[in-house]
Amino acid sequence: MTKKSFQPFLFFLLATPLFSQFNIEGDFQTRWYSDNFYNAMDNRAQENYLKYLGRIRGKSRVGQNAIFFTELTTMIDNPGSPVRNIGGTGAMRFGISQIFAEMTGQDFLIFDVARLRVGRQQFPIGNGLTLGDSYYFYDKFDGARIDLALYPFTLSMFGAVTGQNTSSTGIYPDPGSDQLYAARLGTNFLNQDIMAYFVQQKLRGAFNDNTVFGFGATGNLSVKDLDYFLEGAYQNFNTPPGLPEKGGIGYMGGISYRWGMGPFRSIKVETRYAAYQGDDAKTSKIEQFSPPYPNFWWGSRTGYVNGDIGGNYPNNKNLEGSRIWYSRIYFIPSVFPKVRVQFQYVKVGEYIDNDNYNSMNDEFSVRLYYTITRESSVQLRYSRLLPNGEDKDLNGNGVITSSEDRVGVNSYMVEWKIEF
Repeated sequence: MTKKSFQPFLFFLLATPLFSQFNIEGDFQTRWYSDNFYNAMDNRAQENYLKYLGRIRGKSRVGQNAIFFTELTTMIDNPGSPVRNIGGTGAMRFGISQIFAEMTGQDFLIFDVARLRVGRQQFPIGNGLTLGDSYYFYDKFDGARIDLALYPFTLSMFGAVTGQNTSSTGIYPDPGSDQLYAARLGTNFLNQDIMAYFVQQKLRGAFNDNTVFGFGATGNLSVKDLDYFLEGAYQNFNTPPGLPEKGGIGYMGGISYRWGMGPFRSIKVETRYAAYQGDDAKTSKIEQFSPPYPNFWWGSRTGYVNGDIGGNYPNNKNLEGSRIWYSRIYFIPSVFPKVRVQFQYVKVGEYIDNDNYNSMNDEFSVRLYYTITRESSVQLRYSRLLPNGEDKDLNGNGVITSSEDRVGVNSYMVEWKIEF
């Protein structure tokens, strides 16, 4: 092909739509906080700070059966408070939380639908008792997922490398990695969604794996807008010969009801309860339910459970376990349908109290949500953290440290959120 004949051909290639449409969407939240402390031994008074969270998602359909998806998550903090992101704790960071390719086929072998997804992705199960959907785990779940549907059952299988040894230079991987495997089987029976699941975490090194078996159900209780969910699981830890057996149970459940009445377009009441078993000092067995990546958000700080950045769970941070009770009621006035007023209370205790000391806080909050437009909304919040116990010299050195100082907090927050 001559140079002159190549030019029209090149123009034809550039003018041809070789790439599919790439759709972009996302959201951005900014929050201003003012925390006022009381009964603090270090005389702290007021602290003001900002939090941000931004997510950008892109999706492109490649042909009839395949898609490409990516999501960039940013969590940026005020330098004056370097250990806080919009979730409550955690360092300033950003990363690609999801990036994967997906292929879907109809009538594959004996299945009605089959789907393969490869790349960084989330694999939430139920309401997050064992494995949750969290953007704070964006560097954890690099792997593959297979979904198979054969009426009335669906089977989802997932495997990921959650951590990898690297050489001293960091250029290439050394032997040894942390791995996660999960499977979920779901069906619908008598209009109730029922599931059973299995999660295995294999950490590098000997005797470092654990397995979780769980079940769950969710649905309606034969009354319109009266909904419930139940979940339970048992976790078993592999322990070296001669050491005590280690394992425990976790469970959660909730019920809610929504109705309209008088001047209110909608009223909803809801209560939820979760428990993570902790060790009973009176037994030889080590009782502990500590799944690798739980995640659910029921409050501001005390109601947040996340296995990576902290929370109320016994993963070597609260070996006595946790009991979390969440209740709320909200109102939407008929004359102001874009306004929602919510009252909620989160009570946190220990599953079993071995030392007569509870390090958790209760939390009461009042929230007002206002929808400005379909893409923009604001939230005003007042929260009060209530020490659930007294100061106690746990290490016996005669001094109450900052971690042993039970501090109350009055917190005010303003949030603006936009979606695009």
